[in-house]
Amino acid sequence: MKLNSLPQKMLAEFIGVTLFLTAIVGASNSPYHAMVLASTLALGILFSANISGGHLNPVVSLYFFSKRALNVVELFGYWVAQLLGGIAGVYLAASIWGTSVVALPVSYGSTQSGVVIGEVVATTVLVVLVARLAAANLGAIIPVAVGVWVFAATQFTATGAQANPAVTFALMVRDGFGNTNMMIVLAEFIGLLVAILLLLVFGASTGSKKPAVKAAAVAEVATAAAAKPAAKKADAKPAAKPAAKPAAAKKPAARKPAVKK
Repeated sequence: MKLNSLPQKMLAEFIGVTLFLTAIVGASNSPYHAMVLASTLALGILFSANISGGHLNPVVSLYFFSKRALNVVELFGYWVAQLLGGIAGVYLAASIWGTSVVALPVSYGSTQSGVVIGEVVATTVLVVLVARLAAANLGAIIPVAVGVWVFAATQFTATGAQANPAVTFALMVRDGFGNTNMMIVLAEFIGLLVAILLLLVFGASTGSKKPAVKAAAVAEVATAAAAKPAAKKADAKPAAKPAAKPAAAKKPAARKPAVKK
C-alpha cells in the first residue's frame, strides 16, 4: 500500500477518534475525567499527525478543505473515518466496563443558549489554535496546545467542550438524537465559521513578512554577485600591456651576423 494513501489516513483518523471517545465515555465517572480525555486527545493527534495530519475532528478537516489542503474525496473519507471511530469508541468503552450501550439521560445544567455559546467558543478557539500553529510551522506543539485547551474548556462549558461533531454524533448514537444534541452540532459548525472570520481578520500566521525579507536578501546577494565580473574586467586592461615586452626582446636575435665561411 502506498505510504500515506487515503486508506491509511482514514485508519489513522479512525484509531485516534476511537481512543478519544473511549476515554470520554470510559472515564466519565473518574475525578480525572478532563485530564484523561485531554491527554488521550493530545496523544491521538501525536500518533496520527505524520499520517493524516491528526485532525480527529470533522470541523478541523473542513477547515483544511477550505484551505485546499484536502480534496472532496479526502474530506468525506476523513469524515467517515471520524464518525465511525466515534461510534467504535463508545462501544469499546462499554466493552471495557462490561456495560451495554443504551441511551442515557443527559443534563447539561445550563440553558440551551448557554450550551450553544459554550460550544461555539470551544470550537472557535480550537480551530484558531490549530490553524495559526500550522501556518507558523509550529505543528509540533499542536497536540499539546489542543490538549491544554480542551482540558481548560471542559471546566467552563456546560457540555464539557465537545467541540467535535464526531464526539457529539457518537454520544447521540448512545443517548438519542434530541434537539439539544442537534443544536450542539450546529454550534460546532458555527464555531468553525467564526474561527475562519477571525483568521481572515488577524491572519493565520504572524510570520507572513518573512518571505519578503528573504527575497530582499536574495536580491542583494544577486546584485553583489553581478557586480563582481564587471570589476574584474576593469582590472584586466592594465594587465594586457606587459604582454608586448617578450615580442620586443626577440628583435636583437634577428640581427645576428652571418656565420663566416
